Amino acid sequence: MQHTLSANYQAAIWRRSLENLPDVPAPSSGHGWELDDGGSLKIRWMAGLPAPDVVLNLISCTCRRTCRPSDCSCILNGLKCTVVCKLQGCSNMVQDDAIVAQDANDSDGDSDD
Repeated sequence: MQHTLSANYQAAIWRRSLENLPDVPAPSSGHGWELDDGGSLKIRWMAGLPAPDVVLNLISCTCRRTCRPSDCSCILNGLKCTVVCKLQGCSNMVQDDAIVAQDANDSDGDSDD
């Protein structure tokens, strides 16, 4: 979708190329482009997640001692480490309070046996 928007914007620029004062909208206003921190124009590759959450939870890293931003594939992709990662208990690990609370409720001894 983003590629189509940016290609359409570029075609509109070329279509107006022979006009003296073309009326051209800003490329970063929904046309598949965005401004980076330095003010340069860059392509907006995606508007959403690269994959559904279920698939993203299957991504794992192979860190051995620590998860560092330079080596960890999870951190490099902006994701939290999961239970399928090689190193368990790192600082980038997913902390799911709902699962912890559920486990605490299940083990409190209030079973209906």
